Amino acid sequence: MTKEAASTAKEWIDNADAILVTASNGFSISEGLNLFANDKKLREVLGDLVDKYHLPNILTALSFDYPNALDKWRAYARIIEYYGNNYEKTNYMQDLKKIIADKSYYIWTSNIDHHFELAGLNNTFEIEGNWFEAICSKNPKKHGIFRLGEKIHEIYQKDQAGTLTEDDIPKCDQCGAPLSLNLPGDNFQINQQKLAGFQSFIENNENKKLLVLELGIGPQNQMIKAPSMQLVASSPNIHYITINKGQLFIPDSIKDRSIGYSASIGTAFKELLTGKSFGAQTQGPEKVKSKPQLTPAQIKKQEKMMRLFYPNYMVDQGFRPGSFPMYLMVDDKHPSHLHTVQYGQSWMYSMGDAAVVHCFTQEGQYYKVRLGLDKSKGEVHGFYADPGTFVAIEDTDDAGVGFSQISTEIPTNSSGAIMVPRIDKLIQLFPDQRDIIQRLATPEP
Repeated sequence: MTKEAASTAKEWIDNADAILVTASNGFSISEGLNLFANDKKLREVLGDLVDKYHLPNILTALSFDYPNALDKWRAYARIIEYYGNNYEKTNYMQDLKKIIADKSYYIWTSNIDHHFELAGLNNTFEIEGNWFEAICSKNPKKHGIFRLGEKIHEIYQKDQAGTLTEDDIPKCDQCGAPLSLNLPGDNFQINQQKLAGFQSFIENNENKKLLVLELGIGPQNQMIKAPSMQLVASSPNIHYITINKGQLFIPDSIKDRSIGYSASIGTAFKELLTGKSFGAQTQGPEKVKSKPQLTPAQIKKQEKMMRLFYPNYMVDQGFRPGSFPMYLMVDDKHPSHLHTVQYGQSWMYSMGDAAVVHCFTQEGQYYKVRLGLDKSKGEVHGFYADPGTFVAIEDTDDAGVGFSQISTEIPTNSSGAIMVPRIDKLIQLFPDQRDIIQRLATPEP
């Protein structure tokens, strides 16, 4: 139904009150920036540093632990000068601006290249920062975010001239400590002004005719994809168009308001702008199949089972668009039994005793995490469990509180199905953890 999809997608765009654009690596690759490629361009950009440090791609070059600060900033400057300071607006970006037109919009992206703002799309929330920003290496929270555009150009010029020295390394103007790129890591600082603007945009438009336009986000990249699909699921007025060649994922619950383009961004944009088919492979929209209603007895049984996996739980309105955080309390008599859900989950310590999370992965790895605030005991405030990981949570009862409160998030766009392992098979895979598995196996309902 390619022709119908193109016409419908154009209609959704025309009738939208606002557009939320979400984007990841696929859009950057379309523009010519492939963080993962090992090709001629890598050597063109990084030069001698490729062989000197055996750098396989740009992503590695940005995160590599260089033995000296000069080479680190040489690498940064060569990459950012090439892809940032020399950026020229592409046809894809020009088409995107035509799609947005004069509508209210926001860009929500995990791309660090800053291309959207360089192209004049200033309502942008870069969830993982951008490489034009730096933070103080000693006081990242206290000393704020520094802009690096001009300094990067200066470093690049001196690098090319062979005159770069230690004195040229960017330093904090408040304490003199070296600056670090403000990219994901322990000291990463979210741009609070952009975050506030993004939250305001969602609050103002989540009950209006909002269109979510997703560009180059694969099914495995859930950082933006999952909450944006949850946002779509939260209101019948929101439509969803996703473009990702070769890999599409649209949950059943939103298929009636979704169109997927398994096509290049250029071809998909032509269809969105004209409402005509240019041969793009599409999916949807499809009628959502109604689910059978549970009887009161079935609801009661379901609730009883839920308590095995989420003891004493409650659900609240989410911080992220369309998400619902769940708070659960485990104690000696009510641990969270072994289970997994459709998506990966972030687990966070809230209050009470520390908690131990037992994790069994699909790759045959067992590990445990202590959630708490005491770093001397190896405790962490939060962590992420990959999709398919079976988890169980116990209260440590080491602070005398008697319970641990833990929080996670429920993906509202999933079926909500909870999967439990076959205990005999799990013991075969993890014989050393037999006692843990048997203790935290789901008892008969």
